[in-house]
Amino acid sequence: MDHGLRWIANGYDGSYTFTLCQGITPRELLVRIGAKPHHIHELTDLAVSELSVRPEDGHLSDLEFLDWEDDDLVTRLTEAGFLSHPETIVRAGAIPGWAYAIEAFTSRSRNHLGELSRGTRAYTVFSSGAGMQRVGHARDGQVLSDYEPQEAAGPGAAEAEEEVPGFAYTGEETADRAFLGFLEDELGIHIAWEDTCGPLPTAAFADAFS
Repeated sequence: MDHGLRWIANGYDGSYTFTLCQGITPRELLVRIGAKPHHIHELTDLAVSELSVRPEDGHLSDLEFLDWEDDDLVTRLTEAGFLSHPETIVRAGAIPGWAYAIEAFTSRSRNHLGELSRGTRAYTVFSSGAGMQRVGHARDGQVLSDYEPQEAAGPGAAEAEEEVPGFAYTGEETADRAFLGFLEDELGIHIAWEDTCGPLPTAAFADAFS
């Protein structure tokens, strides 16, 4: 794994969403997409993976990260929605000047891009894992770009008015990897894979939108 951003495109099986928001904390990012502050807990990537694949009839003892005999912890995680088979789990981290969010399979943060950009700016990239990628850009509460770069760069495609300023997709690599490279180079942002594995502020949501 390298320590830029491009590794994210290969670091998740299936679909994923990666979001950047300037000048706020990871906890504020989660609150802006609908989390209650007291329901945010620090969880590792492994813990989130276990929660994501937990069967409906599974027992708490199946979760290796959780001491299921710790009643206080179980109560807090239950109240926060982590143990109720949430549809979406979002983890957020910090790098100098920015907060970022990573979610596997879902795109809740992209659906709240306008709110994330309130008073600042935000970027997002989504990959479906099945060939579709979307990128987005918002500033001061307004979504300015939300499109599929493949379509904008396709033969005979008209110039897209909503393209992210400075990002020109050439088709030489997948659109999500190209956009991650753009963010890495344009903004000078680098995130070590190892830093995303440890405990990060995390929120669970019953659905991907509200």
